[in-house]
Amino acid sequence: MVNYESEKLQETLLDLLRTREREKQLRDENTAILAGIAAMAGANNKRQVFNSLLSVLRKYIGFEHALVLTREDETAPLQELVTTCRFFESSIWPIGNTFIRSMNGDSIALYDPSQVFEFQELSPEMEAFCQSVLLTGVKVSSGDALLLFFHSDKGQFTPNCRRVLERFRPLLERAIIDIDYRERLQSLVTARTQELTHSQQRFKDFAKTVGDWFWEVDTDYRFTYISSPNLTNHTVDSNCILDIFGEADEYRQKLKTIFEKQIAFEDLEWQLPEDEGGLWISLSGTPYFNKQGHLLGYRGTAKDITSRKRQIEEIKKARRQAEDANKAKSEFLAMMSHEIRTPLNAVLGLLDMLGDSGLDNKQQGWINQMDQSAQLLLTIINDILDLSRIESTSFELFNSQICLSDCIDLVVTQLDEQAKKKGIQLSSCIQSDVPEQIIGDKNRISQVLFNLVGNAIKFTNDGSVSVDVSRTENKLYLKIRDTGIGISPEAQKQLFKPFKQADGSITRKYGGTGLGLAISQHLITKMQGEIQLESQLDVGSCFTVILPLDSIEIADQETEVPVVDVEHLPKLNILVAEDSPTNQLVAKLMLEKRGHKVKIANNGQEVLDIDESRFSELDIILMDISMPIMDGISATKTLRENGQEVPIIALTANVMKSDQQAYYEAGMDDFIAKPIIADELDKILAKYQMLIANKQ
Repeated sequence: MVNYESEKLQETLLDLLRTREREKQLRDENTAILAGIAAMAGANNKRQVFNSLLSVLRKYIGFEHALVLTREDETAPLQELVTTCRFFESSIWPIGNTFIRSMNGDSIALYDPSQVFEFQELSPEMEAFCQSVLLTGVKVSSGDALLLFFHSDKGQFTPNCRRVLERFRPLLERAIIDIDYRERLQSLVTARTQELTHSQQRFKDFAKTVGDWFWEVDTDYRFTYISSPNLTNHTVDSNCILDIFGEADEYRQKLKTIFEKQIAFEDLEWQLPEDEGGLWISLSGTPYFNKQGHLLGYRGTAKDITSRKRQIEEIKKARRQAEDANKAKSEFLAMMSHEIRTPLNAVLGLLDMLGDSGLDNKQQGWINQMDQSAQLLLTIINDILDLSRIESTSFELFNSQICLSDCIDLVVTQLDEQAKKKGIQLSSCIQSDVPEQIIGDKNRISQVLFNLVGNAIKFTNDGSVSVDVSRTENKLYLKIRDTGIGISPEAQKQLFKPFKQADGSITRKYGGTGLGLAISQHLITKMQGEIQLESQLDVGSCFTVILPLDSIEIADQETEVPVVDVEHLPKLNILVAEDSPTNQLVAKLMLEKRGHKVKIANNGQEVLDIDESRFSELDIILMDISMPIMDGISATKTLRENGQEVPIIALTANVMKSDQQAYYEAGMDDFIAKPIIADELDKILAKYQMLIANKQ
């Protein structure tokens, strides 16, 4: 009995001793856990956290190296997060049943890792450290994590090591979560740092490229930031941005006014003094505010714009030179037009007189050929002069109320003879909905039609040419159709360019300058219209002119102009002021042929020298413009200032509208262009014959 009680006492004492040992072990482990947690709390990076964890576990587990693996989702492999062995750095591990069990919470000791799937593809260097493996898994916010301990000898990890891991699981979870968090935080910081670095570098590269100088000022206009104190040759050595202008008070006050208005501004330009190179600087800026909307100051840029200013000045200079050259060309062409028209006036006038001098048929044919050649020369002169005026932008339209049918009839009537000679039928048709009266430049519309219809006749050997006018809403369509030779698609691309023809070879069958279509297109564009072309080789062409319709409703029908019988009108006493003897002869012959009395003056001064009694006998004066001693405009002004009211008609080769306007402003009543066209002369003379007849 005594022995039994003694034995029970011994067992109780042994259990008490074991309990005290377990209590001591728990106290030591808890102390180690607390020390580890404290160490991790003071760690600055994941490496220090990892080392703090390992320093605790080394007291209970004999390992040589450790490794933490993580993955973000179930489909991704496990990758090294932190390790004590360089051979495991950046390693990627496959996932098999062993790792899955461990990630689900089991602590596993491997006595022969080479037989486990996850360790079968290791490199020789890594395999040398993996003779014994102890592993356990934990859950982290980003996914799964594994903690592995390695030893180069077999059988180093006992079941007790597994129990240690289980007891230290809170510390393991805390450490690995902390390591994972710090890793992700560090990755985020690194990424943001790289982005910031790249952004800063990009900003610096852009700033270097554009050559800008960046600045920032507070509400007192004092610099809070300057990217560089030097801008080209200008050094900023003041605290206030207003002082950078030096003695340029105008710019200082302008910038101060902008600041006070709290508005953004661009390109405030000023020029540095000559001692600093005279460079041009451009200042731009914008206000910036805090979250409450209070103004904090201004920030912006300044840049050297000397090169740009120089380029602008060079462009302006080049434009002036081009305009001067264009003006000189126009003046030259106008002068040449005058010089050619003057002798051409004599040629056409004398041909007209010679045609009425009783020639036989053969001689009359020669005269007709000469007259057509002279008329062609006059057309070429007009085309070149028109193109020059259009290109120099000195060309203007003179719109008025016109009768469109009169324009069509004029063109068809004058070109009908040319069509008949080629056996071509020329016709016109105006739809009933086309208004009788429109607003437009009668001369220019007629000129376009002359060019297009004339070309159609020229390039049509048989068949017909037609002019059809129709209306669609507020647009007018003029279609000129022909059954001529047609135009190839390649030639159509060049057709509206000056001096270009569909057939540009030296041996081309058809003549001309190639200006008619170019001028027509310019005129149509000036009228806010467009021209279209449809053509097929050996079939024909159709030019369509589309003009905006500006019609005027006329309440009363237009009264017909009565036909005037000039034979019964009084003849005129006419003074011709002309310096060219040949043109004097032409004018005298043409006027006397019509029964008028003619006196000649060689210049404007001779007109003024005519006594009052002889002056009162004059009915009209045909006044040349360009004459020696005194020109026609000066003579006209003096006559009007002296109270002379006799009608004065300008007779000149200067035919530009601006010239005609100057003639009317000087006091002239009408205008006849050289060369003198018989029909135009008859119209002017009939006008003044009617006036005299009505006075009698």
